[in-house]
Amino acid sequence: MLSPRQGDVSDSVLENIISGIFSDDNQTRQQFLSIIGLLYQAGINIAVGVVSFLVFVFLRPRNSRIYARRYKALANDEQRRPPKIGRGLLAWVPILWRTDEQYLLDSVDVDSVLFLRFLKLNAWLMGIFGVVGMCLILPLNFSNGNNENVTANLKEFTLLWITLYHITKLSIFWLHLACAYLFTGVFAYFLWRECRRYIVIRQKHFASPAYLRKLQSRTIMVTRIPDSLQDNNALGRFIVNRGSAAPTQVSIARKIGELQEMIDSHERAVRKLEQVLHRFLAGNIQTKPRPLLKHEGVMVDAIEHYTTQIQGLEHTINMTRRETELFKPTSVGFISYDSPMMAHDAMRALKKLRPVVATLSPHPKDIIWSNAQMPHGKRLRRLWVARLMSIAFCFVAFWPVAALTFIGDSTNIRVLWPHTSSFFTNNSTLTTIWQNTFSPLVLTLYYITIPYVFRAISRYQGIATHTGVERSVLRKMYVFYFLSNIIVFTLIGLIVRAVFHKKAASEVVSSLPADFIQSINMKAQFWTAYVSLRGLNASFEFAQLISLFMIFFKRYTRHLTPRELRDVTKPPEFDYSPVYSLYLWIFTISMLYSVYAPIALPFAFIAFVLAYWVYKYAVMYVYKTSHDTAGSMWRHAINCMIASMVIFQVYLICCLKVRIDDFTDRPDEMRSSAPVVYTLIPLPLITAAAGIYLHFWLSRRVNYMNSGDAESFVVHKAANVNSGGVEETLGDRFLHPIFSQPLPTPMVDKRVRHLLPRVYRGRVSMHGGTVRHKGQPDMENKQFAPSIANASTVFGSEAMDLDSVMDERDRYDFDGAATPDPFQQQRKVGAVTMVGDRGPSQLARSYSVDSNMTNGDQMEMEAMGSGSKQSHSVRATG
Repeated sequence: MLSPRQGDVSDSVLENIISGIFSDDNQTRQQFLSIIGLLYQAGINIAVGVVSFLVFVFLRPRNSRIYARRYKALANDEQRRPPKIGRGLLAWVPILWRTDEQYLLDSVDVDSVLFLRFLKLNAWLMGIFGVVGMCLILPLNFSNGNNENVTANLKEFTLLWITLYHITKLSIFWLHLACAYLFTGVFAYFLWRECRRYIVIRQKHFASPAYLRKLQSRTIMVTRIPDSLQDNNALGRFIVNRGSAAPTQVSIARKIGELQEMIDSHERAVRKLEQVLHRFLAGNIQTKPRPLLKHEGVMVDAIEHYTTQIQGLEHTINMTRRETELFKPTSVGFISYDSPMMAHDAMRALKKLRPVVATLSPHPKDIIWSNAQMPHGKRLRRLWVARLMSIAFCFVAFWPVAALTFIGDSTNIRVLWPHTSSFFTNNSTLTTIWQNTFSPLVLTLYYITIPYVFRAISRYQGIATHTGVERSVLRKMYVFYFLSNIIVFTLIGLIVRAVFHKKAASEVVSSLPADFIQSINMKAQFWTAYVSLRGLNASFEFAQLISLFMIFFKRYTRHLTPRELRDVTKPPEFDYSPVYSLYLWIFTISMLYSVYAPIALPFAFIAFVLAYWVYKYAVMYVYKTSHDTAGSMWRHAINCMIASMVIFQVYLICCLKVRIDDFTDRPDEMRSSAPVVYTLIPLPLITAAAGIYLHFWLSRRVNYMNSGDAESFVVHKAANVNSGGVEETLGDRFLHPIFSQPLPTPMVDKRVRHLLPRVYRGRVSMHGGTVRHKGQPDMENKQFAPSIANASTVFGSEAMDLDSVMDERDRYDFDGAATPDPFQQQRKVGAVTMVGDRGPSQLARSYSVDSNMTNGDQMEMEAMGSGSKQSHSVRATG
């Protein structure tokens, strides 16, 4: 075991740790590390990337449940299903190459397409900046300095010699100024082009059939509703009096009480029953004894126990759902209009409405209902608490980063454990790899946990939607990367060094700006190595190594039920916020050193190019986007890019000022070079002002649909009316999703489904909720629910689970006209002949229909216009 050096152990170890991280000697050594270290880093990255690529190439053809999960999940959706890839090792290459943006917009979603455009934008910028940096700035940095000690030996050729700090000819700084303006101009041109394309994509999305037929597209969500307006009629009158057109439906969301706990208990019971059935039906049920479990000290039949528990919960849930009127109203309401255009026009009139707040309605499953109902005062307090927690976390998270910096320097290890000196001396190659690889690699793994922390903080903050939480995580992570890695680390380092050197406070304050910039300069090589390493992120994404391991481990070490296997192999949701923030940080670091040390630019270019092609495959064949926001995350990413440009410009101004001030022995040159700094000062101000203008310019053009899209809605509505569909109401979807979500039924392997009626007497179908018992006549013609009839994806059948059914409903419904079959039959159960008209003057709202309603049940309707309940007859038909 290694032991620290002798002497006063506690004091010496603490002093060595702190000085090893923050001392001037350590920071200076980082500057003089040889450029060969970057080549080692690049070689390791290429090797790991090639291995990951080969894993993908050879495993993909026979592992579609890993590398084509989205493709398998869309087996019944020809419109959105990507092209089938052959068995060839490189059969996917021509498909990716030929797939254009319009196809992705039609078959994937807007958020994914805009994410790919974000990567392509950064690839273009890094490519152009990289050519200028490597062909112009880097040679200028090297040739205009003192090269007396420069050697052609790459092991001795240090990064410092190709940085701006190496320059001793001050007049050359005018070319750096020109490059800064050039970079800003190129950035502005590409950004302007992207924003114009974003407007086109956004408006096409508003005019698309997929958007026009959704109930949420013609619905407004209203929050912070006072008690006096927590009534459907009162809220409808309030909205109309504030300039809105007459809505067709108004619905106040209800508190769910213990309903969520009951539904969760029901799902747990179904899953436990599935495990029992999976084991029991796997063998010969004629000779195998029925499974038992211990309940309250007595051994009981496991299948009968869970069946009784499930039926009891179903009865309680169904009865509770029928009593929606008894649930207390909340401060959240939903207002629906005849068309999306009317809803968007109403939003233009109501966007400044007070005391309530109106927004275009998100998807009901996107809403975090507890946060949406949170009082405004409580949300405001939590907002400031969340901000303080985020800033505090930036300081707390700094210490692991500091420890990694200490461990990553072999000199510190030698000081603490002298026994290791001979190892590092005799293995110079390994020492170089350790110096340039360990810290960035472990730092990368450490940052994987950061999004979970900020996600918890954002939820606590009171953000009303899951997609809103992800946008908040993106902003927080962007600030965290910059604040923790640049500001906090550097400032604490300066303070610690001042304490060690016993500097006076006045001296520390006066030298702080120059020392701060010098400390950032000294980290150029570390961050260049980090950018190089982060290019591996794309190759790991290609290989899906984590998913490969997890699925293999769970599938072959456990007896998974069909539902558990479905959960393991279903398409994962694309986690936009950490991926966006990662590549935003790569862009920020690359721009920060684009003029000082442009060697980071080629690595960034490669990282963005690889990421574009890898994620293009991933969004087509692997990931899904649960709730398409049509580019809301993209706008936040663009704002962060503009902030990064401002940071780069401010840093360059300070860097040039500090470097010019170093030549106090040449006052004439200092005076002649001073205008360089002053000429750069307007640049960040212009960029910030342009960013603010761009925000408002975009908002006017993308927040709401153009009036020309109303005609498309009329056409689609006429087509659906002719199809004889049943209109869906706000009560079905926006009271709360659990009021209308179907209850799951046991899912078994299709090869043993014929045995299920012999051992299970509970409900097996979502079609009308009829309970079929063991021994029921006509078992040969029995129709099972999709989750029963095609239960298992293991054996190649197409499973349909509750989530996929709900997704189909969300994607295809237009007033309920094209609702998938299970939901159509639920709505047709009981015959559904309603007495009374429904129109703008008599706003009707149906409470949530029990998803498992039996024949003869009634739907309770409320006549909104008169403010009184009316009885509507519901006649049962066969």
